[in-house]
Amino acid sequence: MRRTILVAMQIVMAIAFGAPAIAADSCPVSESTIEKAGGYGNAVTALVKAASTCERAYEALRICQLGSSGDNALSDIVASKCEPLFLGKAGPATRATYKAAQARCNTIAEKNQGTMYQGLAAVCRAKAARDLARKTAGKR
Repeated sequence: MRRTILVAMQIVMAIAFGAPAIAADSCPVSESTIEKAGGYGNAVTALVKAASTCERAYEALRICQLGSSGDNALSDIVASKCEPLFLGKAGPATRATYKAAQARCNTIAEKNQGTMYQGLAAVCRAKAARDLARKTAGKR
């Protein structure tokens, strides 16, 4: 069962990023792209911005995260792609659920010192936005 899930994830990642299935959990940003962008952070930012969907933007952040407070900006980009999928139609309960999820994520950085925890909180916030967008899309 676990192997089947792993193979399925590799196929999805290959389709999503055009990378070989074997590199599904590797960031698809190449050395030449990093050099052209002026650094890894810039290359990852460009990748997340270029993602065509909320799901792809989140996956790019997840596998290429910086592990620092720099992930805050990437999380904001993901949110900008995901939130329009649900916030406009969201009722008070959905908005409250989203706000609570964001607050839970923020406690990661509030309770721990260091930029690594800010990065973890940022990825958590992006995941919350992606999850709610995914849930809302399933109701259509």
